[in-house]
Amino acid sequence: MMVQRNRVVQVSRFGDPERLEVVDAPLPTAGPGEVRVRVLASSLNYTEVLIRRHLYPQTMRLRPPFVLGYDVVGAIDQLGKGVHDFQIGDRVADMTVVGSNADYRTLRASNVARVPVDVDAAEAAALILSWTTAHQLLHRAAKVQRGQRVLVHGAAGAVGQALLVLGGLAGLELWGTVRREHMTLVQDLGATPIDYQHEDFTRVVPGGFDVIVDGVGEDGYRRSYAALKPGGLLCAIGFPRACRHSVECCLS
Repeated sequence: MMVQRNRVVQVSRFGDPERLEVVDAPLPTAGPGEVRVRVLASSLNYTEVLIRRHLYPQTMRLRPPFVLGYDVVGAIDQLGKGVHDFQIGDRVADMTVVGSNADYRTLRASNVARVPVDVDAAEAAALILSWTTAHQLLHRAAKVQRGQRVLVHGAAGAVGQALLVLGGLAGLELWGTVRREHMTLVQDLGATPIDYQHEDFTRVVPGGFDVIVDGVGEDGYRRSYAALKPGGLLCAIGFPRACRHSVECCLS
């Protein structure tokens, strides 16, 4: 009888990528109210870099070894007691923060969302963190309104691209700061590109932007704040250049 293995990618010590290792772990069993999934896809985000460097607030209390994996798309292969809304073989997704870079893992059945069979698993996994973040920034934090002028820093990144697509659907006027080689990408996503290495984004829009989403944090947000119109909103997320810790905030 062939014994199932559960290979996982774990952080053995905080630090560089060399601290990651692929190891065999016990095969989990679905408990009450849980499902076990065979992992089909689990994306790799910049957030994982922060987690393995011990710089992500949500996981600061974790100590190695632990398994990485902020999100997961998987096929259910075991149902726990009391789970009636799913069947073996159903494809589901979840935002897990850690634990999903594995062959198998368990999930709370109440937390998962169904993934349509005609959606590629890897494409679905790529949406979970970046696109949820972008949607929350636009519609929960900024509460954008059609016609508002919005600037996205780091527009060629995963969250940046999601912001441009979702912003276009919301009827926003969009600009994005990028390097010159990424300007065509921003144009293709319906926004006006700004070459931040050669253009001053604070002078692009007379009167200032209604909303700026800054995922870079260079110069401690001073220039972004200066580019807002009076009463405008600055949404800061991640700020890898602003400080060593990843925090989200909004300033107006």
